[in-house]
Amino acid sequence: MKRRKKKNRKSSSGNFHVSSLYSLPLHKTDRELRKIQIKEWMDVNLPPVGSKEWEDLCTGCGKCCCDKVWRGKKLVALASFCKFLDLETNRCSVYKNRFSYEPLCSQIDAEIIEMGALPEDCPYVVDLPGYKGPLVIERTMQEF
Repeated sequence: MKRRKKKNRKSSSGNFHVSSLYSLPLHKTDRELRKIQIKEWMDVNLPPVGSKEWEDLCTGCGKCCCDKVWRGKKLVALASFCKFLDLETNRCSVYKNRFSYEPLCSQIDAEIIEMGALPEDCPYVVDLPGYKGPLVIERTMQEF
């Protein structure tokens, strides 16, 4: 993309303004536009994040806690799970502090949904038009 050089403009302090040197187009990528659409959909169709109603949507399937890796541009869900997931109850054993204990644990938001990190039958995305979840394979993180 070609930048147009503008005349250098000095501020009252005599310094040049960086913004006056180049005119940059304000363009959003397809991913950014999709995240905006998802956020708008969430605002209309889901309860506020963190509310009791939000938490009640979770069915406790545990699928969002599986290990995930990128294969090209597609997110892949593996058959291994976060060490804090109790496999008998499908509940996180450190739920209230999960973001502190596990850096890869992410709050459900437009970016996570845009990445396709939730299973397609997840109540948070099941009615989202065009949503595609991760590719599920029967390999663990150690086998990958």
